[in-house]
Amino acid sequence: MIISAPFIILEKKPYREAGLLLRGLSPDYGKISLILHGGQSLSNSAPQADIFREVEVEFEDDGKGRDIFTARRLETIQDFSAVAENSRNYRMAARIAAFLLDNTPPGDIQLHTYEALKAVLSNLSGSCEEHPPWSLLQCSVVLKSTFLCENGMLPEGVSQQQNEFMEILVASGMDNAALPECQEEYWKKLNEWLNELIALNQLKK
Repeated sequence: MIISAPFIILEKKPYREAGLLLRGLSPDYGKISLILHGGQSLSNSAPQADIFREVEVEFEDDGKGRDIFTARRLETIQDFSAVAENSRNYRMAARIAAFLLDNTPPGDIQLHTYEALKAVLSNLSGSCEEHPPWSLLQCSVVLKSTFLCENGMLPEGVSQQQNEFMEILVASGMDNAALPECQEEYWKKLNEWLNELIALNQLKK
C-alpha cells in the first residue's frame, strides 16, 4: 500500500554508498525511518531532505511490520531550517529531536505531539508571527507536556487550577498560540516536574 503522510525530518545520516537515512515524526505513524536512495547526490538540489523540514512523504507499507521504509517522493510543506541561525535555539531543537526519536514508538499516532513539535520549531526558527516567541524553557515545557499527555503519562494536578493550566498549556502548544501567563520561576518548577515524570516513566531525556 502506498502511503502519503506529513513528516518532520529530525535526523539525517548517510546510508550505504549514496543513500540517506531519514528519521522523524509523522502524526499518523509516529516515528518513521525512511531510506532515500541516491539522497546524498540529491541533497544539494533537494534541500527538503534535510533536518527540521516538514515534508509530504510517499512510501510503501507492505504490512509486514517493517521498521524502515523506502521514500518514493518528498515535497516540502514547511521549512524550519532557520533554527540553525541561532546556536542556542539549534541545540534546543536537537535535544527535542533526540527526545522524540528515543521515546516515540513506531506506528503510534502522535497527532498532538506532532502539532506541538511544529509550533516549537516555528518559535525556535523565528517564523512564528501569531504571538511573541516562546523562550527556550517554554519550548521544552510545551513539547514534554504534550508528549506526556498524549501518551497517558501526565497525571492529574493537585488542584482544578493546575489541571486547567495544563489543559491550556497543551492546547496552546498544539495551536501555536500564546501561552498562559505565569512567573519564570513557575516555568522552571514545571520543567523540573516534567523531568521527574520522564525519569519515573523510564524515558530517555
